[in-house]
Amino acid sequence: MNQRTDVSVLRAGTSVTDGDTGWAGGKAAGLARLARVGAQVPAWVVLGTEGFTAHLTRGELPELHRQLLDSADGPARAEAAERLRAEIRATPVDPALAAEIEEAVRGRGRVAVRSSAVGEDGADRSYAGIYESFLYLTGTDQVLDAVRRCWASAFSPRALHYTGTDAASAVAVIIQDMVDGEVSGVLFTTDPVTGATDRAVISACWGTGEGVVSGACATDEFTVGHDGTEVSVTVADKDIEYGRADAGGAEQRVVAEPRRRIRCLSPEQTADLVREGVRIADALGGPQDIEWTFRAGELVVLQTRPITAVAALGSWRTVWDNSNIQESFNGVTTPLTFSWAAKVYEVIFRETLHLIGVGDRTIAANDKVLRNMVGLVSGRVYYNINNWYRVLRLAPFFDRNKDDVERMIGVEHPVDFIEGIHAGPAERLAAIPQLAPVFVVLGWRMLNRGRLVERFQREVGAEVERIRRDLDTATELDQLLDLAERGLNLFDRWAVQILNDLYLSNQAGRARRILAAAGGSEETVAGLLASEEAVESLQPTLILMRLAAAIRRAPELRAALYTGDPRTGLDAVRGAAPAVAAELDAYLDRYGDRCMGEQKLETVSLRQDPSFIGTVLRNYVRDDAIDADALERDHSLRRAAFEREILDALPRGRRDKLAGVLRKARTAVRDRERMRLTRTRIVGVGRSVYLRVGEVLCAAGRLDEPRHVFYLTMEEIQGFAEGRSMTTDLAALARTRIAEFARYEHTEPPNQFETTGPPDVLTPTAAAAEPVGDGRTLRGTGCWPGIVQGPIRVVRSPDDDLDVRGTIMAALRTDPGWGPLFPSVKGLLIERGSTLSHSAVLARELGIPAVVGVPGLMSTIRDGETVRLDGGSGLVERLDDPA
Repeated sequence: MNQRTDVSVLRAGTSVTDGDTGWAGGKAAGLARLARVGAQVPAWVVLGTEGFTAHLTRGELPELHRQLLDSADGPARAEAAERLRAEIRATPVDPALAAEIEEAVRGRGRVAVRSSAVGEDGADRSYAGIYESFLYLTGTDQVLDAVRRCWASAFSPRALHYTGTDAASAVAVIIQDMVDGEVSGVLFTTDPVTGATDRAVISACWGTGEGVVSGACATDEFTVGHDGTEVSVTVADKDIEYGRADAGGAEQRVVAEPRRRIRCLSPEQTADLVREGVRIADALGGPQDIEWTFRAGELVVLQTRPITAVAALGSWRTVWDNSNIQESFNGVTTPLTFSWAAKVYEVIFRETLHLIGVGDRTIAANDKVLRNMVGLVSGRVYYNINNWYRVLRLAPFFDRNKDDVERMIGVEHPVDFIEGIHAGPAERLAAIPQLAPVFVVLGWRMLNRGRLVERFQREVGAEVERIRRDLDTATELDQLLDLAERGLNLFDRWAVQILNDLYLSNQAGRARRILAAAGGSEETVAGLLASEEAVESLQPTLILMRLAAAIRRAPELRAALYTGDPRTGLDAVRGAAPAVAAELDAYLDRYGDRCMGEQKLETVSLRQDPSFIGTVLRNYVRDDAIDADALERDHSLRRAAFEREILDALPRGRRDKLAGVLRKARTAVRDRERMRLTRTRIVGVGRSVYLRVGEVLCAAGRLDEPRHVFYLTMEEIQGFAEGRSMTTDLAALARTRIAEFARYEHTEPPNQFETTGPPDVLTPTAAAAEPVGDGRTLRGTGCWPGIVQGPIRVVRSPDDDLDVRGTIMAALRTDPGWGPLFPSVKGLLIERGSTLSHSAVLARELGIPAVVGVPGLMSTIRDGETVRLDGGSGLVERLDDPA
């Protein structure tokens, strides 16, 4: 039985995409990915799996294949497989396909023929050494014989055992230009033995890589840091190598002295190889096992596969999400801030569990969970979602209110795999005695929530001021660390905020269900509550607007404001107008810690440098349309109209019920925003204390610069002060961390991903966001309708040009500290975020057309280019020539 193969069975390797893996096999897909990321790969063509399938229909092969499938395990199956392999090798290739192969190899010189089975070189299993490869082939006859041998290898004992089935994996075949390298080998971009992710391992020998892959040749071994520094070198007695045989194929040869005992790669070559390997691994999204060769000093990459086995460090599954927390800890976060944040979350949730009546024994049983509420991956702070769920399950009714809590956390995609998260009726009944005290205590706390909030505000605010006063006279390291501990201990009382959030999520959930039962949209509740949130978030902006109006009316103050840089201009205004200076002092006293990146200790706050205020005032003074009273009036009218439209559409009973629920929810929103500002002030006092710690350590010669303190952890600083430190060379430790965290600045991990095992060893499964569209258009989520056109002003940090007047501001993400910039812009473009993120909420209240959640925005858009933004549809058109 003969079957004509379609001409599409043979294609150029560069045409293969990830979607072709089932046709081209894993090895060919890997080569295509290498080519797409710019690796130097020899030219190749792919004979697709249809060729393999069609060949099995020729001559006696269908019957032999059926016999294999019908055979029992043991000798009978092995004999059937051997007969099938022999017949595959003996059966001629379809003449039309043979002609295509002859045309493909004409003029290529020597080639390599490699199998590319479906599933080979995959992320889960590598199939390394299972299928055949043939080197240094010349002429059509040798190539056709190698193709048939690759097909036959699908039914070898090791292939059938590896796949665990008689139905072999379909095999495509690669025909590739042969590279006659002088030295070849394998590179693991992470250490497969220790699991270390900052170093690579190289095995190398003279000649082709066949000697390394087969294990026939002794190899030199190099362990090299990702910065190119050699950690260890082992030079073997390399007595044999593989090279080109005159009749075709590879042959084993004796290595002559002195090449046997000298290293086959120079330090420069190992550094170049590791740098290229790490670049490839980063581009492909995970550690790689790379085969390579050097030809005339030029590195050529032959193939790659994901590393499928690492040191046994565990396979637990963890979900990491920073969709919400990124607004508090935006971008790369230093070790000091993370150690502070990890302790804060532990303290907060431990005290919250106490607050709602969970017993000490239960809390102690969850110590490990409480210590790991957040993680640091690639320098970014993430929620450990597993542990959030585990802690929240200790609260009553979590099962019923799971959706409400997920909205409160702000996870990008809900996760539900914690075992036993949904208790059955019997389990619920058995848990009543344990939960009864919790119900009583939680109920009492909820009834007294308002008084607890007021006490928190009063007592914590007073202690923050006492710490600031004591900081003025503290000079010794132990005194400063005592102040830092006092500041951290204030979070013992933050359980009130968590209680308020639980209350808010409960009321918001009730409102959503009321609307849903009446056929309304649940999302309208988010708009109602976001409107209330904006009232608090807008206060700093309104104060600066009124200050700008006063300066605008006084020519001498206006002239002073534009003296020199923004900081100089602000000082000139202070000197010219004592009343304005007093208002600025009051602003800094209340909002001096509210800045871009305000939850990070390393952030330079407005207290330390008020230049940002000077920039904002300059933007406002130049724009006569900026009017605080008009903004408040418009905001109030929009909010009232929005609420009236929703309530009027409901029946009387539901309308009254929803209005009552919304009043409770709005009170909780106002309290949340007040306490968040207090939290910002606690962080501010911690920032001031640790800056002073850095000054003391620098003066003592323990740090190169005061701000290097942010690259140490709280525990390391405390241990040093108390004589428990593992190293006293704090300066060297800080320098190492500075170099490491600088590398993180060039990456942007996804909002949510999963890991199995430690996240610093096993790579996140999610890929970085890519732009959606054709390059000339971008799409995101529209937050406020309106079409505007203008130049882009890209803002990544407070150090950028913040004169955003009349521009469309583009940012990766925002937090409350960005708010004062918004009134000056024509539109907003934000890469990360949702309709409930801070930037979206303020854009709606200010009436600014805005689009958030724009994939790949910051890697696509250019500062100064002109765009048209549609805040209703979420469409962004790039009007300049992209070239």
